[in-house]
Amino acid sequence: MLVDSRLILSLENGQDNEGNPIRRTKSFNNVKPTATDQQLTSVATVLAPLQEWDVVSVDRTNIHSLM
Repeated sequence: MLVDSRLILSLENGQDNEGNPIRRTKSFNNVKPTATDQQLTSVATVLAPLQEWDVVSVDRTNIHSLM
């Protein structure tokens, strides 16, 4: 049974000395488990321009109860 969900934005924060991208994540906990992927995508679209760095990916992590 799905008991919890989390929205995770991956942000690119420049480059290191070797030219590799520096990535950071920002997590939004306690997302309603009943929220659809499309609803979370809409929320991420609204949140993206509010971030200091560029959003490079949006992920959802679900927590399921096994017992």
